[in-house]
Amino acid sequence: MGFGDVGADVFIGLGVVMLYAGGASFIAFAVTAIAYVAISLAYAELAPAYPYAGGVQVYALRSWNTLTSFIAGWAILLDYVLCSSLFATAAAGYFKYLVRGVEGVSLQLGSLTLGSLGLIAAAIVLLLVVINYFGIKYSAEMNAGIVAFGLAVEAIIVVVGFLTVFDPARFSSQLLIVGNPAPQEEVAYLPGLSIAESNFLYGLTIAMASYIGVESIAQAAEETRRPHRWIPRATILCAVMVPLFVLLFSSIALGTTDWRVIADAIQNPVAALVAHYPILGSELAILVSLTAIILCMVSSNTGIIGVSRLASSMGKLGLLPRWLYAIHARYGTPTRAIIFFGVIGILLALPGDIPLLASLYNFGASLSYIMLLLSLIILRNKEPMVYRPWKLRPTMHLAIRGRDYEIPLIGLIGLLIVSAIFILFMLLHPVGRVLGIAWMGVGVVAFYVYRRAVLKRPLRSVEEYALAVPAGYRMRLTVLVRPREDPETVREILRHSLDNRFSIKLLSIVDPELEEDVEEAFREAQENMEQIRRKVSSDGFEASAEVKIGHYDVLIGHEAESGDSDFIVLLVRRFEKVVLEKESLFESKMHSVLLKYPAKIMLLRKPS
Repeated sequence: MGFGDVGADVFIGLGVVMLYAGGASFIAFAVTAIAYVAISLAYAELAPAYPYAGGVQVYALRSWNTLTSFIAGWAILLDYVLCSSLFATAAAGYFKYLVRGVEGVSLQLGSLTLGSLGLIAAAIVLLLVVINYFGIKYSAEMNAGIVAFGLAVEAIIVVVGFLTVFDPARFSSQLLIVGNPAPQEEVAYLPGLSIAESNFLYGLTIAMASYIGVESIAQAAEETRRPHRWIPRATILCAVMVPLFVLLFSSIALGTTDWRVIADAIQNPVAALVAHYPILGSELAILVSLTAIILCMVSSNTGIIGVSRLASSMGKLGLLPRWLYAIHARYGTPTRAIIFFGVIGILLALPGDIPLLASLYNFGASLSYIMLLLSLIILRNKEPMVYRPWKLRPTMHLAIRGRDYEIPLIGLIGLLIVSAIFILFMLLHPVGRVLGIAWMGVGVVAFYVYRRAVLKRPLRSVEEYALAVPAGYRMRLTVLVRPREDPETVREILRHSLDNRFSIKLLSIVDPELEEDVEEAFREAQENMEQIRRKVSSDGFEASAEVKIGHYDVLIGHEAESGDSDFIVLLVRRFEKVVLEKESLFESKMHSVLLKYPAKIMLLRKPS
């Protein structure tokens, strides 16, 4: 899972955003790209630290309690259901571009008429539900092939577009068209703003739908081998590649043709774009449509897979009934969850209403992203000793009531942007607002009944913490460094023996029994320790340095008994023959420490 699941976003987002944001759609994509980068990097930090299927709902549980965990999980469930519907509808749009004969197909149900777009989309969701019911899976090699194919086609679109048709003057002039000036019935217009300005803000909220699916990487954390290595890489790759292609596509579209052309082709905007290329336009349109169908079906399938994973995770945490995520004895799949949420996905796909699906998706996405970014900040300070294989930087520090709080700056910026988008959504999306609140309301009521009547547990509980423990914790080491120790030797030992899950306190002890001039030795030790600290810090360790005067064995005893460190580290090397008497006394003191605190001492030796 990864780019193969999120790379399809531009094939649907381009048209629906331009429908509302007009020529300034590039600006809308750029603003939401900043939020997407923050969201991706938040997942890069949290997913390997808490490698469980569930993603945000696990982080919300560790940050708050079961009620907030359910709210986060239920919002993501809505998104996964909509993901299957939205991308199935997108695939149907490109299918219609290839097979023009299906345009007139419709189904009459009383006074309700279902068009070809919705019927094809519903059929795609039904097909994927059946595939997942029986547990048919595609291999990692197939997924890698889809990723490579999708990247290649998107790269061709970008290169051919910029070389043959892109007009910088057209692009810059259309950037000034802020919003569609024509009123749209689904927009709740704000007083004091023009129709075009309100439409632009509506398009800004919809633009989040062009950056979706990165949570699928976090959902797969429990099944990923070596998640501490691969999840940060995958999410960082998505944080770079997805915004890059979205911004490139929107640039080419605005520099190729009028934004209205793309907006009118909301069902297949990228095919409509490349059809305007003077070279290979018609051939590329066919290739683009085939690629879009494949990628959108993969993304639609991700929604169904995500539902089964998330329902299982929420059930294990006591957030959903066990009946719902029961595993089929023969097929090994959560068939009830697949059918239940699959039926909802089919019903949502039937109208073929892309703007409505994108609108409703953004409700769940924005709500869950707010909780994700809040969890990032809260867990940084609530569980600082959790080992984070990758950590989002830079950070800022706030002193509140005598306590220092660490705030990841990019996470804070992302939180502010997503919160503003969510507020705009609640103001501008009347239908999405009602349906989104209804979904959350029904879920919370069902959760209340299930927790109270069935489980006999409180709504807000922290007992489930134990079911989502971090993958590891940071360890605090006090590394004893003898005065005049070579800084490069210390650095080499630590770099070879440890990784950045260890927080290092470098401690040098000037023992009066071993030094003739204590003051001079103290001054030299301070200078030497600062050099060592800088070298160790440059290797990615969190390091501090301290020099003390006193008896070696006594001060180490105080350090071992204080509880400030998990281990005391002694650096072992061959002793020089010079000053043999002093070294022998030092060895005697070291030996007494080893005998007194055997469980607290760690020996590290320079690699040969």
